[in-house]
Amino acid sequence: MALFICLCLKPTCENIGHALLHVNFSQPICRSKSCISIFSQNSTLIPFTHNNQQWRLLANIRKRLRTKKHITNLNVDKIVKPMSDSLQPTFNHVSYGGQFQIEEKDESESWIQFEGSGSTANGNISKKTDIPSDFRIWEPVEKWNDYYKENSFKFKIVSYNVLAQYLLECHPYLYTQCSPQDLKWHVRAARLYDEILSLEPDILCLQEVQVSHIKSFYSKFEDIGYCGIFKQKTGHRQDGCAIYFKRSMFHLEDHISVEFYQPELPLLNRDNVGMALRLVPKGARAPATPLVVATTHLLYNPKRTDVRLAQIQLFLAEIDRFAYYQSGKKSGHLPIILTGDMNSPPESAVIKLLSRGHVRASPFRDNSDWRKIGVTDSCQHISVYLNRLKGIVAEANTIKIFNSERDGSGAQVSSDAGSSTGTTRPADANDHSALFNSGELDHGLRLASVYPQRKTDGAREATTFQDCWLTVDYIYFSRCSSLRLLERLRLPTDVECEDVGPLPNQVYASDHLALAALFELTTTNTKL
Repeated sequence: MALFICLCLKPTCENIGHALLHVNFSQPICRSKSCISIFSQNSTLIPFTHNNQQWRLLANIRKRLRTKKHITNLNVDKIVKPMSDSLQPTFNHVSYGGQFQIEEKDESESWIQFEGSGSTANGNISKKTDIPSDFRIWEPVEKWNDYYKENSFKFKIVSYNVLAQYLLECHPYLYTQCSPQDLKWHVRAARLYDEILSLEPDILCLQEVQVSHIKSFYSKFEDIGYCGIFKQKTGHRQDGCAIYFKRSMFHLEDHISVEFYQPELPLLNRDNVGMALRLVPKGARAPATPLVVATTHLLYNPKRTDVRLAQIQLFLAEIDRFAYYQSGKKSGHLPIILTGDMNSPPESAVIKLLSRGHVRASPFRDNSDWRKIGVTDSCQHISVYLNRLKGIVAEANTIKIFNSERDGSGAQVSSDAGSSTGTTRPADANDHSALFNSGELDHGLRLASVYPQRKTDGAREATTFQDCWLTVDYIYFSRCSSLRLLERLRLPTDVECEDVGPLPNQVYASDHLALAALFELTTTNTKL
């Protein structure tokens, strides 16, 4: 009898730290159901009698066991992925976003009137973002006249760092002051779509376009008449740059991609990229002059101005080659629009090079020998420079820079195509060593910024927050007779941005503000 009672009580009192009737319960033998079934059977044996306290104790134990078992069952087959997996998101991953659906909205509802709700990471309830009425308005730069209004080709261009979702999730500490609701991809995607459509761009230059969102989200722009070209960052990066243009307004004549990872040059060891398109306007009034549109996203690290300066030097060399034309006795560069997130403030060496056309580079140089990739201190390929002296337009297979799409897959001309070119390249660079590594950089593209970076009262413009509100996003354009800047989308001051608060918010879906400009392209006699 004593043994029978012991066997029945041990499992019922599982995980109890004390003994009942001097019985040790540290090693349960049977489950409570077995014990209950024994007690429910008619037995000739004298039943074991519990007092009220013991019944309550057993009931609490059974309740805890049932609760514990229920939670365990909920977690069966659940796989928790480490945060590093977000670099290569799957369809079910939160940063993938799933299929994006455009919701029908009331015509009276505007994207700027959206009110979000939720709490910030520090527990504060998020409030509606109050946007001043003149925060983002179109402001004229040059006066229009009746002739230009009716006989010119006008187009609008937008440049926007849209904030890749996987980067947001890899660096959550940057967004602790934002509402979690405003950080969700399906919320941000809808706002991005509405904002971009409200700007009505004819050309759209994007940075931080996430690879896994191209089909589920960015393809929506192709559904409404845009054509897009995308260049992914090299290495393990899951985002890149893209340029979309309206098929009804432009024809794509050619395009190039530029990789800033160059194995031959230690300074160029990052995975950033750039790209450029040569677009031919369409329409009865469209000029015959092609237009070159380029965009890039330079390295972020605030301490690595040297890398960013090297990246823009390489990019300018490729734009110089791609935009150059020679028609009979005439030669020069096509109209150029260069956009992107340069991750550089206005006083930096990168922006001085773009705006002034020259900069002192020696403080930002290491022992990298630029002759190895054939890019001169004038931001030109040495082969391009020498061929122009002979009146020859250089082909792509004469340049020395590495491109994984061309050199890795063989889809385009390889870097060592043709024995003659392959043998003369090193001699070209060595024979003109004075063109390299001088410590001074310059270029001949004659670029001007759409934005002045400062208001007339001296207030600083801002496009994002990096320890403080500042400008790191730019649109540059050629200072030439065939391309005129007519209007630009106003940028706020750093003080105005402080009043609006952190990004993303209920109105703006990225941590950068979009840049936009209206241009006019007129006819020239230039033909490729």
